[in-house]
Amino acid sequence: MALSSCTLTLSPSSLRCHVHKYTTTIHLSPPPSPPPHWNLPNPPALPFRRLVSFPPYIARSSLISATAPLLQDAGATATVLAGAYSLVRTFDTLTQRNLIQQSLSRKLVHILSGLLFAACWPIFSTSTQARYLASVVPLVNCLRLIVNGFSLVTDEGLIKSVTREGNPQELLRGPLYYVLILILCALVFWRESPTGVISLAMMCGGDGKA
Repeated sequence: MALSSCTLTLSPSSLRCHVHKYTTTIHLSPPPSPPPHWNLPNPPALPFRRLVSFPPYIARSSLISATAPLLQDAGATATVLAGAYSLVRTFDTLTQRNLIQQSLSRKLVHILSGLLFAACWPIFSTSTQARYLASVVPLVNCLRLIVNGFSLVTDEGLIKSVTREGNPQELLRGPLYYVLILILCALVFWRESPTGVISLAMMCGGDGKA
């Protein structure tokens, strides 16, 4: 029995061709799709307003705390102003009915006006605008004195209860200086220094005895 042998010879060019054909026939398959349970829905986006908004009661409480001192001072100013007007009107009525003399009425008005004004300071708040609202009371009286002093308006009751001789021009002297001192003490000293209260007490007592 004879054995035959064969020899396979490949040239470099043919080898490269076979390798090229083999490599070019390789196709990469796409990755498998994820299972159905992977497709989870996206979480809902919360609105930005819900993330940064504050509870409504915080805004209301801060607003109330900011306006409360202003309302207190406004109410105190109206109360003191009504009290000052009632004081002058009371002595005016007593003078017109000849229950007290005009000189005594003037002295009592000068003594009580400043002392009652200083005694009403504690009903104002501790805010910075309290002194300015309190000074509105003598400011209104100052305007009344100026208007009546220049005879733009004639208030016989005010003239009789404040002046000595019933001359309207007297309102532009002592009574006007009186209310200017009240304004100065309220704006400068207020409740921070006893100097204002002591000055008012000395002025009221000295003016009443004069």
